[in-house]
Amino acid sequence: MLDRFLNILFTRGEVIFRKPPLAVPARDPEALRVLEAEYRRYALDMPGTVPAFDADTALKAAEILRDACWFLLSHEEDDAEVARRLEWPGLASTPAQHVSADLTLRFAARVHRRAKALNPADALVRSLENTLRRRPLSGVLCEIDQAPLTLDFADHDGLMLQYAERLADNPKRDWTPDGRAREYLEFVLDRRGVKNSPLLAGVA
Repeated sequence: MLDRFLNILFTRGEVIFRKPPLAVPARDPEALRVLEAEYRRYALDMPGTVPAFDADTALKAAEILRDACWFLLSHEEDDAEVARRLEWPGLASTPAQHVSADLTLRFAARVHRRAKALNPADALVRSLENTLRRRPLSGVLCEIDQAPLTLDFADHDGLMLQYAERLADNPKRDWTPDGRAREYLEFVLDRRGVKNSPLLAGVA
C-alpha cells in the first residue's frame, strides 16, 4: 500500500517492499492523509508563503517515487513499462505543483544516484531524468547532465530562494535561472561568500 511506503519513508527514511507495488486508486484516502501530514511538516522549513497542497500532484509524485525505488531493485520489467510508470509529461508551472511534487520527489536523488552508478543508460535513469527535468525544484538535487525543461517558479519568492539554495549546494551551470530567480541565486552565493561562481558565468 502506498500509505505504508510513505509512512516508512517519512518516519525512518527507508524503503521496504514485501511485494511488487500495485497501481494507486484515484484519491487514495490513506495515502493522502500521510502526504497531507508530511506537507504540514515540510512547510515549516519553506521560506515565504507556503503554496496550497495539490493532492493530485502529490499522489502522482509519490507513486512515481515508489515505482522508481522498486525498479532499482527489480529488473524484470521492460524499458517500456519503466517509462510508462515513471515518465510524467507536462511541466510544473504553479507553486503548488512544484512543492507538492517535491514532497516526495526530493528523495528521488538517492534513487537516481544509485541507478546512474549502476548503469547510466538504464531506462530507470532516463525516465527519472525526463520527469525531474520538468520539476526542477526536485531535479536540481540530482546529477543530471541535461538542462531542465523549465525554470518557471511563477515568481514565488519562497520557491526561488529554495531553488537557489539547492543549486548552490548542487551546482550545475545549465540549471542557472534568469530574472528574479537569478537574483536569489546571487543573494545566496553572496551570503555564502562565494565569488566568481561558474553558476553565474556568462549569464546576463
